[in-house]
Amino acid sequence: MRRVLRVLGSAVLAALAGGSGLLAQVAPEGRGHAEPPIEASFAYSLVRSNAGPGNCGCFFMNGGSSEVAFHAYRDVSAVVDVTGEHAGAINSTGEELSLLTFTAGPRISYPIRGPYFTRYIPFAQALLGTAHGFGSSFPDSAGTVKPSANSLAFLVGGGLDARMTRRLDFRIFQVDYGYTALPNNAGNQENLLRVSTGIVLRFRQRR
Repeated sequence: MRRVLRVLGSAVLAALAGGSGLLAQVAPEGRGHAEPPIEASFAYSLVRSNAGPGNCGCFFMNGGSSEVAFHAYRDVSAVVDVTGEHAGAINSTGEELSLLTFTAGPRISYPIRGPYFTRYIPFAQALLGTAHGFGSSFPDSAGTVKPSANSLAFLVGGGLDARMTRRLDFRIFQVDYGYTALPNNAGNQENLLRVSTGIVLRFRQRR
C-alpha cells in the first residue's frame, strides 16, 4: 500500500510541474496576466471490481485518486488521473491486489448557481490510459503466473463539485465506470465501479 501511495504522489507532482511549464510557455505577454486555472483534486476512492465476465467474484478495493485538470477552452479541460487501489484479500483466495491506473482525456464542466451563493459544478469526462496490477497472481495464456501485469484502461463518468472558496472546492461525489484487461484466467477483462469524494484545489498562474 505504501508503494501505491508513493507512486500516486510522484505522478501528481510530475503532472502539476509539467502543466505549469506548458501554461507558462503559451501565456500571452502582459504584466499581471491571469492564466487559466489549474485544478488538482485529492480524493478517497472505493472501487468494486470483478474477476471476469459472467463470473462476478466481486470484491472491493480502497485507495485514493488524484486528478489534475488544465483549462483548455471555455468549459473544456484536459484531465490527467492517477488512481491507486489495494485489496487485502480477493474473496476467499487470500490473494492481495494492488492496482495503479494512469489515464487522461477531456472533461466538460457546466458551472451553475445554487442557493446561498454556492456555486455547483457538474462535470463529465472520458479518460484513456494504462493499468498496472501488482502484488498478486496474473496467469497468462501459456499458463505462466506472473506477479504483475499491464493493460489498457479507461474511465468514463462524472461528478459534482461545490465551490467553497476562491481556491477550494468540495467534490461531493464522483462516479466512474472503469475497464481493465489484466490477465485473470477468466476472460482477461475487469469491470470497475469507482466512487470518490474529496477536495479540489484551484491554482492560477501569474506573470
